[in-house]
Amino acid sequence: MNSEQILQRFGSYRVKVLHQDEVSRVANLCSRHNGRDICRTLAVTRFAAPTPQALASADQAIRSGMSIGSTLAEASCAISREVLAEASAPCGYGFAQHAEGTVAEGDLLYIRLYRLDAGLTTDSLAPYATIAEAHHPEHLPPASELLPLTGMDSAQWGVDAELAMSALLEALN
Repeated sequence: MNSEQILQRFGSYRVKVLHQDEVSRVANLCSRHNGRDICRTLAVTRFAAPTPQALASADQAIRSGMSIGSTLAEASCAISREVLAEASAPCGYGFAQHAEGTVAEGDLLYIRLYRLDAGLTTDSLAPYATIAEAHHPEHLPPASELLPLTGMDSAQWGVDAELAMSALLEALN
């Protein structure tokens, strides 16, 4: 999970919710260094509706600001990710600010879009969220073979995925 990867690689991890409403959340998944929170992943989540009843307790914790992956794991939930797209995009002013200047505007970021399914067992998985993420190059560097995000066909992603990606691109800049 992203949270564990950040903790293992950088020695700390926390979630800073930047915006949240009934259907979406924008979060800075960061590590702390010298009194500064360095964004390692900027994530836009579009929650599925309705929330699967079996996930109600975990969902309540997530919507109160907890990490999605860690919270579902602590609730002993099974999870599955279906990657919809992987691409690169230039760092904008917004991400550079969240990264406390550790990434320059124009540097390439690794972008991932996926659907997260969760349930109490692998047989009971249901859509929980669609998530678009931009990753700090020190956390997950973009591979040279990735297409630029601007060159991708988003027609097959679905409405939630398109909205998540659009919100992510807005947050990057």
